[in-house]
Order: sequence, then structure tokens, then C-alpha cells
Amino acid sequence: MNECRRLLPALDAFVDGELPPDKMLELEQHLVDCRVCRERVAFQQAVQISTREVVQRSAVASEAFRARVEAALAAEHDREDDRASLRELRGGSLTWRSIVPMAAAAALVLVWAASVNQSQPSRSPGPQTAHVTPIGAKVEQLLDEFVEHHANPPQPEVVDESLIPGLEPEVGVPVKVPTLSEYGAEWEGGSVVLISTQRRRAASLRYNLDGHRLTVYVYDAARFPLRATLEPRVVRNIPVYVGTRRGYSIAAAEKRGVGYAVATDLDDSESAELVAISFH
Repeated sequence: MNECRRLLPALDAFVDGELPPDKMLELEQHLVDCRVCRERVAFQQAVQISTREVVQRSAVASEAFRARVEAALAAEHDREDDRASLRELRGGSLTWRSIVPMAAAAALVLVWAASVNQSQPSRSPGPQTAHVTPIGAKVEQLLDEFVEHHANPPQPEVVDESLIPGLEPEVGVPVKVPTLSEYGAEWEGGSVVLISTQRRRAASLRYNLDGHRLTVYVYDAARFPLRATLEPRVVRNIPVYVGTRRGYSIAAAEKRGVGYAVATDLDDSESAELVAISFH
């Protein structure tokens, strides 16, 4: 209970995803063993969902506002068509006189899109989304992008393992090739992929494991909080986070601010084992 009292003030920041990585990891390790604190976190997440739904229902854009936005967009579309034709004839570039109205139209689009999204009737969450916070929803998008890059991998940019550390400037954290030979994984190559949800890049390292594709992602753990919606486990005395998305298993772990995630079509226990040894 002393541990619970010490960590209690940090629960709000934990639910909001605002803790530093080391504090986040400490609290997550505590939640693995503490049912009372897990229930507190679940309650706070439920309150966030309810509050967001009430606000969204009350923020409805008027029909007059929508009509003005649509008219402005249509007019700007016609003007942009005229400008595009003129640029083709002149071979010139955009001037400030043309950029300003375009920026104004873009701002209207953003306001309109936000109001339309907020005006949509809320739906009761299903069994798998009952405790999804706004941060959790973003993490689900991150996981979906990781799975998509795994299912449809880009051509390797680097096949020489010794050159992989050179990806660090693009990824923002040290990138090392995990030693997975003890598991029988064969190295194929690496590349950098853009994760559009965060507008950040991650290193994508590809392996072949007895005919199974295996992708190890290396990324800035502070920018990619995958642990927020994955199930916590302990493998080889290391906290790992495991889940399944679109038929693939995802396992993630962190070390000194560097995140590691494994995507495979193996079962989640094997993925958890692989990510646990990825940074040794």
C-alpha cells in the first residue's frame, strides 16, 4: 500500500500519457501486480470517455455555417483551377496574393471537419474498445501502421548490417541490429518507414524465421507509446507489452528511451520472447 500511495499522484498523468518514459515504465510494472491501481486507471479512462462524448454531442455545427464553408470551398476550387491553368501557361510559381486565400480556405476546412466530426452521434463502445482513451485511439492507429508496414514491407534500403547504425539521424535514437541468431532468424535488410500518425520515422529491420516474416521496429519510445493499449507481461525479467492486430502479433519493449517492437504471424508468446531478446 505504501507503493500505491507513492504512485497515486502520478495516475492522472499516466492516463493522459504525460509521464516521462522511466516513470511510465515504473507505474506500468506496478499495475501488473496491483489490482486496486488497475481499477483506478480503468475508472479514470471511463470518465475521460464519458466527458468527451458529452462535449462532442453539445458541439454541433449549424447548417448555415456548413453552407458558408461549402460555398467558400467551391469558390476557392474554381479560383485554384484558374490559377493552375495560368501557371502552366507562364511556368511561374505561386505569389503571396494567391497563397493567402488558399490558406484561409484550408483553415475553414479544418474548422468544418472538426465541427462535423464532433456533431456525429456517439456510439457505444464495443467489448474491445470499452476503455480506449484518446491516447489509446492514436496508439491503435500506430499499431495498425506498424502491421501494415510488416504485411506490405518496403524494399530494404540497407542490406549490410554494419550500415544500420547510419539510420540513427532519421530515426532519432540509436539503431542497432538485434542478435536473433539464437532464435534461428535470418537477416534480410533494413529501411526507414514513415509512421504518419506521429509524423515520425522508425527503423524497420526484416528477418526470415523458418518461412515466417519477422519485422523488428526501432523507434523513439517517447514518440511511440505502444504500451498504452497492449497487455503487459514479464519475459526474462523484462516488461513487455503484447497484443494481436489484423491477425499479426505485436510485442513491444523499451530500454533507455529506445523502443523495440516485433511484428510476426507467430503467436504472441513467441513475439514476446523475440522482443525481449532484441536489445540484448
